[in-house]
Amino acid sequence: MAPQTWSGETGAGNSIPFLTPGIAGTNFGFKPLLALTDQVSNDVKQQLALLQSKQSAVSITDMLQMQMLMNHLSQMSEMAASVVQALNTSMNSLTRGIKGG
Repeated sequence: MAPQTWSGETGAGNSIPFLTPGIAGTNFGFKPLLALTDQVSNDVKQQLALLQSKQSAVSITDMLQMQMLMNHLSQMSEMAASVVQALNTSMNSLTRGIKGG
């Protein structure tokens, strides 16, 4: 029986959304991360459309909700960039180790 490894492509319903059981080795999938960022971006677009339809009747509540959505979008974008940077750094370290210095 092969040891269980993790892959980010299949989404087998585990508690870590970016890692799912795989067969060949340890892999990371970017699809869930991109889908999450796209969803938050769509939420912001919907809120902007709502604010545009209200024109001059925009309330403080609407503005605070927009600020909250923009903060969430910023956090998701930063998270995606940090994950990519961390993976890049680890790949560079592995490459240096393989090259021998």
